Amino acid sequence: METPKKYIDSFYDIHQESTINSARGVIPVICKYITPSNILDVGCGNGAWLKVWKEFGINHVLGFDAEHINTEELLINKNEFKCIDLNKGFIVETKFDLVTCLEVAEHLTPESSDLFVESLCKSGNVILFSAAIPGQEGTLHLNEQYPDYWVTLFANNGFEVFDCIRFQIWNDDSISPWYKQNIFFFLNKNTKNNYPEISKGNSMPLKVIHPQLFEYKLAQVIHYKKNIKNPVAVFVYFIKKYLKGLINFIKK
Repeated sequence: METPKKYIDSFYDIHQESTINSARGVIPVICKYITPSNILDVGCGNGAWLKVWKEFGINHVLGFDAEHINTEELLINKNEFKCIDLNKGFIVETKFDLVTCLEVAEHLTPESSDLFVESLCKSGNVILFSAAIPGQEGTLHLNEQYPDYWVTLFANNGFEVFDCIRFQIWNDDSISPWYKQNIFFFLNKNTKNNYPEISKGNSMPLKVIHPQLFEYKLAQVIHYKKNIKNPVAVFVYFIKKYLKGLINFIKK
């Protein structure tokens, strides 16, 4: 499956069900450690995670995302959404109890990483963060990095990583594998003692690949290997790719 090079109208529709199911699986685990009264979701998409937070009784929510979001398809109220170019950073008037940023940072330019993480850290003392690792692939993934890359950037802002969620959701089939693989808490070192359950949580190695993603990538390799051995299949593959590109060009 070829990775799309731009967002399309159906992007969030395609992922909506799995995102909502994932949120419903992850949020009860988060609530073991923190019960926020307000939440900022940076890179909220159509608001799927915030919709589920509201199902859990958290009604003071705010989502940031870029101008490609169709506000008519939001799953939250329009006044709970703010259009922002995340590459340029952002400032909030008051800190939030919980800041979430899930599978977003990889969509931003590498040059913006420092400012983006700084903006997150200025928005709250507890951050729930996940970002795609190298080879994970996806629509407009510009900066796939292993967790230690982000750990360093957060550390530069006085935040420490805690890995107390992944082992609890690792085998939950209702949760998408990228969350199970990439999700961490980051706590402000000055206030981390306010969250003792987070800071004493179990830990896995930072760099781990979830079996579901590994098996998916392995299936891709096997598929391509078979095609390479079959000249006709290779020819058909490139013809399809050329025609698809031509159709997309004509549509523009």
